[in-house]
Amino acid sequence: MANKMTKGQIVTSIAEKTGLKRKQIAAVFDVLAALAKQELGKKGPGEFAILPGMVKAKVRTKAAVPAGKWINPFTKQEEIRKAKPAKRVVRLAALKALKGIIG
Repeated sequence: MANKMTKGQIVTSIAEKTGLKRKQIAAVFDVLAALAKQELGKKGPGEFAILPGMVKAKVRTKAAVPAGKWINPFTKQEEIRKAKPAKRVVRLAALKALKGIIG
């Protein structure tokens, strides 16, 4: 697996290619993160284009799982499952610009 770029490397690369200062690029990332947190943090299902045209984030609500007995398919033994409360999960989806790259 290739080494992934850090936030600092991404900011430096964008700054070099656009001619903007690193602090300006970092400020854009900070505002974008705050905006995503605000939009996805609202009650109900939320959706936000993290990088417009490239990545979209969606909030999905997972239902609560009641406690109970179940059979482990590997050991064939009965086990007791703990209850899990309902929760909200964020899912990222690649959009058109990235789907051509990924395959």
